[in-house]
Amino acid sequence: PITSVQQTRDGNAVLVSTLDSTIRLMDKSNGQMLQSYKSHTNTEYRIRSCLGLGDSVVMCGSEDGKLYVWDFLEGKVLETLSAHGKKVASAVSCCSPRKEWVSAGTDGTVIVWGMAR
Repeated sequence: PITSVQQTRDGNAVLVSTLDSTIRLMDKSNGQMLQSYKSHTNTEYRIRSCLGLGDSVVMCGSEDGKLYVWDFLEGKVLETLSAHGKKVASAVSCCSPRKEWVSAGTDGTVIVWGMAR
């Protein structure tokens, strides 16, 4: 099952999160998978992924309570952040102009993250 979908800024592809612990970047014109992003755990909960920083990174929470950040083009993990203890980090949203993002977890907390400017 699909847990979230987000279109890229240019409108040519969509980021699709699924319950098999895989996020896929799919070409809208032909349905071809352009890239996949793995390392997080997503088998039971609706966890949303997002694109950030001008579509240069993919961000997603995980059932292990961490946040994962991948390079958009290469699909390699750039960062793993401890966020919500052992609870599910269920949602991530990014504000690219401010270089900030927010995560929400089943522990009842919302965390605002930021990058050095």
